[in-house]
Parts: sequence; C-alpha cells; structure tokens
Amino acid sequence: MKSSYLASILLMLFFAVPIAAQSANAAGTWDTTLNSPQGTFNFQLILKQSGDKVTGIVKSQRGELPIEGTATAKDVNLKYTIKFQENDMVITLAGSIDGSSMKGTADFGGMASGDFSAKRAAEAGATAAAGPTTAASPNVTGAWAMQVETPNGSGTPTFTFKQEGEKLSGQYKGLFGEAPVTGTVKDNKIEFSIKVDAQGQPMTLTYSGTIEKDGTMKGTVSVGDGSGTWTGKRQ
Repeated sequence: MKSSYLASILLMLFFAVPIAAQSANAAGTWDTTLNSPQGTFNFQLILKQSGDKVTGIVKSQRGELPIEGTATAKDVNLKYTIKFQENDMVITLAGSIDGSSMKGTADFGGMASGDFSAKRAAEAGATAAAGPTTAASPNVTGAWAMQVETPNGSGTPTFTFKQEGEKLSGQYKGLFGEAPVTGTVKDNKIEFSIKVDAQGQPMTLTYSGTIEKDGTMKGTVSVGDGSGTWTGKRQ
C-alpha cells in the first residue's frame, strides 16, 4: 500500500514538471503600441507558435514585415527588421505574457530603447456580435519631413507631431523659424495650422490632407491668398 502511494506521488511530480515549463501562448493577433524616441506607433502582431518557436508578421498602414522569436514560460522575445535612413535596423521586443496582455522593453538596433504593450484582439465572433465599428484614426505622433511646393517657391520644413485621440499638437521648424502646431486627425484626414511671421507680417499656414496607406501624407496648403501642395514622410 505504501509502495503504491509513493509511486502515485512520484508520478504526479514527474508530470508536473513539463506542465510548469510550458511555453507562453503567443499565438494570435495582438493590438500593439510601441513607444520609441521617434514617437508612438500602433500596429498588429499576428503570431503563430510551434513549441517555443514564434513566427508571424507585423501589420501596419505601411505594410507587413516578417517577425520571429521565441516564447518560453511567460517570456517572449521577438525580432523584426525595418528600414531606417536607408539602413536595416533590427527591433527587438522582449517582455512577458500575462493572459491576454503582453508588455516589455524595445531595443532599436542598440541605438535607442523604448517599451511596448499589447492586448489580444477581440475574437471575430465577438466583433460580429457587437456590430460594425469605426476604424481608429492613424497615429502621426513623431517627426515628419515635408516637401512644400507653392507658386512662390518650395520649402522643406519639419514637423514634430503629438497626437492624442483626434487632437493634434506639435512644433514647426522651417523657413519662418519655429511655431506651435494645432490641428486634428479624423479617420485618414489630417488638418493643422501654424501662425508665423513673414517679413514682419503675421501669416497663418493651413495644411489639409490625407494619411496614405503606406504611412505617408499629402495634401494642400493655404498660404495667405495663395495655395500649394505638400507631401510628408516620417523621419
């Protein structure tokens, strides 16, 4: 009897070890927010998992990029490569999974650091039951390089935006010096304005445009009684 009881205890302990060492469940779609020195970026991680190995894609308005890594116990380590100033940069996400949440640190090619957080996207059935929803506005937070063309000439100002919901603020730097930015972002529409001093005369520049699927922007700019066109790209 004692021998049988002891054997049962040992059997339970034997099978308890692999259960405790199981990998975190990283598979699925994750709505992710990445905070970097260049601003905040929102995208989806669509992951598959086989054992400890994780593969998948990073999906954003700019397109899709492959991602791979590992998930062991509650720890997850993922890497993907982007183009930064015409060079490859490896972004590493290292964190932990807690049920339907994931968070941790981000390393940008050893040049800078940040953090990320993610939540599992709602299941398709739950989304259908809730009915259609309005797509979230793109997030333009960060530094942008602009190319402006007007009948009086061209310019290459830079804008540093901060987006909070549909509210847009930031700073302009260009031919007219520096000035604060105010504006709005709704769906893929963006509008912002600055007040500058042009040769002693106050002038308001109003930019209206759209945020494209590849992550760029373009539109028209109103300058006094004239107008022009502009395009923008993240720095």
